[in-house]
Amino acid sequence: DQRIPIGEALPIVEEIMAVLRSIPGVKNLTPAGSLRRFQETIGDIDLMGTADEPKEVIDAFVALPLVRQVLAQGSTKASVIASGGLQVDLRMVEHDSFGSLLQYFTGSKQHNVSLREKWRNRGLKLSEYGITVVATDKLEKFATEEGFYDRLGMQYIPPEIREAQGEIEKAEQRSIPSLAELSDIKGDLHTHTEWSDGHDSIEDLARAAKHMGYQYIAITEHSAGRGIAHGLSAERLREQVAEIKALNRRLSGIRALTGTEVDIRADGSLDLPHEILVELDIVIAAVHSAMNQSEEKMTERITKAIENPDVDVIAHPTCRLIREREPVAIDLEAVSRAAAKHNKIMEINAMPDRLDLKDTHAFRARELGVKLIIGTDTHSIAHLGFMRFGVGVARRAWCEPQHILNTLPLNELLVVLHQKR
Repeated sequence: DQRIPIGEALPIVEEIMAVLRSIPGVKNLTPAGSLRRFQETIGDIDLMGTADEPKEVIDAFVALPLVRQVLAQGSTKASVIASGGLQVDLRMVEHDSFGSLLQYFTGSKQHNVSLREKWRNRGLKLSEYGITVVATDKLEKFATEEGFYDRLGMQYIPPEIREAQGEIEKAEQRSIPSLAELSDIKGDLHTHTEWSDGHDSIEDLARAAKHMGYQYIAITEHSAGRGIAHGLSAERLREQVAEIKALNRRLSGIRALTGTEVDIRADGSLDLPHEILVELDIVIAAVHSAMNQSEEKMTERITKAIENPDVDVIAHPTCRLIREREPVAIDLEAVSRAAAKHNKIMEINAMPDRLDLKDTHAFRARELGVKLIIGTDTHSIAHLGFMRFGVGVARRAWCEPQHILNTLPLNELLVVLHQKR
């Protein structure tokens, strides 16, 4: 399987687009396909754009330093193998037909098939070139996707939910909600610093978060557990809490929250005592050991943590690492129901190799009324940028801002967290 994680694909594509966008006359340059829909793994990359001089763009594209091999090259399209073995296809079209092209190549296949079938019955033929009125054989072109959907009497459908899962009917009723966006996120609630296995100081991380426009950042080191990753004992955690409080007195415009990512032991008990957990702003609980337990045992173990009044959030519940480690055996339906019942939060972990909860699991948790957070699990300042991957998962799960707790401003978030304390 040649699919690669979105976390590897997106930076390569952005590097390509940054160069091509600097060419005069280039407009609308955008990735289509599974990358644009924010699927967790990507096959080939389709790039679309329009330009006054398409050939110039194609020539620049095949000459890029990260191109390893040119598979095909014409005056308006080219196909290359980029670093990492990724196949990238670039198509340049007329400005006036960009919308229908982008719609067609974004997919999903099932979404497009459903659309085409539905409108074939109404006398319209949909294609990458536009919409043809079958009776008159007249082709209508669309410069934008919005225009394309509008012509069908539909609300614009965000790419992440074009999966033939009811979005077409909702778009006809104009009832597609406003999905959460990166700009809605007010802070990151899962981070690690040099106190455990991270690379930066609390202050540097907080300043970076402030620079991103965040109002808060939670510091959630590992607990000592099985000695993982220089985890913090209760004593060291107390020292850290004191440091964070001192830092907050010095910093303006950002609040560092005290927290932990406490290990859920094999028996479902927590790796830190109640006395310290009760003092923290946020307690995230997660499994990092005994991952080969039976489904029954693992489900029981995590449910026990959910029932523990000290816990706010369950992090990366399936423990999977994309392409590296299979998910643990767990009944996520039961876990999500327990979280809903006990008013506990579940995490969409935005690390590109985790994305856990994944889209379908986040969709179900939302349906059950479980509140979610998106956390990057940052281990260095650069990782704070992973938030967009988590937002992509949340959008695929039809999440609106109110479903994601870290869209709340600081004071409202603290009310929610401290109510749980």
